[in-house]
Amino acid sequence: MSEPVVVKIGGSVLTDKKRTDEIIVRDDVIEYVAEEVRSLLDAGVRLALVHGVGVVGHLPVKKYELYKGIKRKEQLIHLTYAQNRVNELRQKILNALERHGVPAVKFYPSSIVVQDTGRIVKFFGDGIKRFYEVGFVPVLSGDMTADLNDQLKLSVCSGDQLAFALADLLGSKRVVFGVDVDGVYDRRGDVVEKIRFVEIEKVVKGEEVGTGAAVDVTGGMKGKLLEIARHEDFFRRGGEVWILSLIKKGTLYRALIDGSGTFTRIVW
Repeated sequence: MSEPVVVKIGGSVLTDKKRTDEIIVRDDVIEYVAEEVRSLLDAGVRLALVHGVGVVGHLPVKKYELYKGIKRKEQLIHLTYAQNRVNELRQKILNALERHGVPAVKFYPSSIVVQDTGRIVKFFGDGIKRFYEVGFVPVLSGDMTADLNDQLKLSVCSGDQLAFALADLLGSKRVVFGVDVDGVYDRRGDVVEKIRFVEIEKVVKGEEVGTGAAVDVTGGMKGKLLEIARHEDFFRRGGEVWILSLIKKGTLYRALIDGSGTFTRIVW
């Protein structure tokens, strides 16, 4: 079985996360990301995809406090509403992949993941692995999943965490986070090209790293780095995480084909 690259398509790429008053889905971005996936497959790159849900999911999850778990009966219909809105985004992505001839199959984490206090403890991935072996591109996304913590009952399973679970399942040594910026920036505004795993804590704190400059990390990027820091075993076995822009056409293709372009690599 060929080793795939796991690509996480960020919710900030698919939707405008800066807008909190309305949901804006970037249909044009979805279209060219699907086109880029097709080009990579044609070049012989095997892929597995995870995507965020952006404001489509985050707004109702926050509004109805679903991220705190299921505490009230009325939250059941609220979760149904949230799932249905997210399913509309999921289907847009699947439709775009189909239009570009990508043999993609969707797997819902709510059906295959069990968490304990928001961390994956069971991942029933045999079906995913078999579909991948046959030649399909598995597609997962952020979701609400069963949780063993009785105070929560259900909890949010992030796409970032799922990307590493998928990498472990398929034996991938490269996880790419496609976001709406070029990578991790230092305070001079330059992209930090390489960060060692042991430096992540310094990066999160905004301290100086190997670039000789302090790093400016805020918001979603900070959370992403904190998630990356949880996966030491992935890096110990030779894994790398790349953080790059998926807003800019061609960035993912160039990076995976010949390593060119501007992006951040996190290595052991």
